[in-house]
Amino acid sequence: MSLRLLLKLAVVPCVISGACLFAEDDAVRRPSIGLRFQYTQTRPFETFSTQASTTKPIADYNYSATSSSRGLELTPNLEYRLTSKLTLGLEFQFRHAQYRQLTEIRSGKKDPTLANDDRKVSTITETTKASYWEVPLLAHYYGITRSGPGAKVYLTGGVALRRVANIRTGTEYSNADGTTDYNEIPASPDRTNQLGLVAGIGYRIIDDFHIKWTPEVRITHWQGTTFQGPAFRSAANQLSVGLGVAF
Repeated sequence: MSLRLLLKLAVVPCVISGACLFAEDDAVRRPSIGLRFQYTQTRPFETFSTQASTTKPIADYNYSATSSSRGLELTPNLEYRLTSKLTLGLEFQFRHAQYRQLTEIRSGKKDPTLANDDRKVSTITETTKASYWEVPLLAHYYGITRSGPGAKVYLTGGVALRRVANIRTGTEYSNADGTTDYNEIPASPDRTNQLGLVAGIGYRIIDDFHIKWTPEVRITHWQGTTFQGPAFRSAANQLSVGLGVAF
């Protein structure tokens, strides 16, 4: 599915809904804008250690990786009230993602009479950074009960569209003979566009100034991977907690 088609799927329902909303009674149907402070607890990449070997040439490989990102994000959002309980929301998110993979290569046969491996080691260190542009399109159902605390609880669900951009990679080589090398050839993503399914739960508080505060927990399940290698792959599930404010 192309990015243009995905964006149409996200934007067209909002445009249609917006036209209908402004045509209806403003007391029931009205738009609101806001911001969300969101902290993503899940790292953008799952990392682990693994080993491999080859016979031609004879070599052993040890792979390990780490991952990091900026956890706290500030995202603008637009919400349309369809009914007194149901709204449709569109958010615009930007995230930084990074992984670093270290490859250790030992060439030749290991001497079985030695307790330690005396083969010289060559290393390859790849560091890749990328920008994630994410657009969640979500429906919110407010008031799971008629009264009491449950009247302020809401459920949310929908889809998220992700675009991977601005890929920067630095690869360092340290060879067993003491020579070094370096290049900045960008890593190739498995998917530039990615679709996610979103589900969450939140609590809406309206203060005396009619400002809506919405603490929320949500999880996004991404289809496929953005990047993957011997010791890493992009996380399939993304857990986030946030606090929204809308006017």
